Amino acid sequence: MSVVSHIACSMIVRVLVVASISACALPPMEARSQSGAEISSPQQDRSFYLGTPVAHPEDLSGLWEAPDPRGGAIGIHLLLDSTAPVDATALVGIEQKWLGLQVNPYRRAGAEIQVGEENSFSDSPRGGNARYENGRLTLHFPGYDLDLHRIPGDKWTGRFHREGFDSIVTLARPMVRTASNQPWPVGTWRSTNGPQITCLHIAQASPPAFLAWSDTLSTWGAARFAPQAAKPPYSWEHYGDLVKVQLAESGSLWVEIPAYSAICCSHRFHATSIDNGKAMKADWPASPNQSPHKSRWTKMPGDTCIAPLK
Repeated sequence: MSVVSHIACSMIVRVLVVASISACALPPMEARSQSGAEISSPQQDRSFYLGTPVAHPEDLSGLWEAPDPRGGAIGIHLLLDSTAPVDATALVGIEQKWLGLQVNPYRRAGAEIQVGEENSFSDSPRGGNARYENGRLTLHFPGYDLDLHRIPGDKWTGRFHREGFDSIVTLARPMVRTASNQPWPVGTWRSTNGPQITCLHIAQASPPAFLAWSDTLSTWGAARFAPQAAKPPYSWEHYGDLVKVQLAESGSLWVEIPAYSAICCSHRFHATSIDNGKAMKADWPASPNQSPHKSRWTKMPGDTCIAPLK
């Protein structure tokens, strides 16, 4: 199977996953599969902001949290979907359009978010009426209230109410901010496979545990399609999937992407630091979801994988 065919199949799987989740939880935003077939969705399932320009999607998606008095943390997990022109060969300087936002307030008891510790809402009428406008994120649902404002310093502040917790909080990225003492995995990593880029953001809330999320970015402009293959209507960009990162022997890691897929299909690799921490080598073992192979990840100088590699 060619790289393009493999990625196209993975995109269709992602669409089916979203559609299946909608049947048992929250409905998805209006979307189309990467094969070009449109998924019909009722008006009440569509984002309030469908088609509006979205700037700096990586700056919005992912994890934001604050310490919990009980020893864990409370926070928000934001997943953002957007589209880009199908003819684009890179995302630098390309306007992306809003497809939908999923807002997951959580309260974790331990070092990692566990199944059942977060709840999912979306920016659609039937998804919970979450709103994000002018730097303000709001959600009001029985037992849940968010009224958070973005403030300088890469933070959110305001009311956070999830079940038994209700307080004014300040949420920040769960990141070690002192470069001199941060472990080698902390930062943003990029791996490229044909027209698809996987971006991995690794943070450390409390040593030795890590928190992480990933983005799946596509640029189809340079891809060649078989004559019988339909060209997708746009590139689908997905930001903020939770990732599991666990310490292994000799400072290496086990990484699982995505970690909490409801249906299919997580992928796990063993990562070791190379080139003095500027890159990591990934060994993907054989499993029901993958064939054994190797890949290389490059550490980005900032917190984005959209910027070109130098």
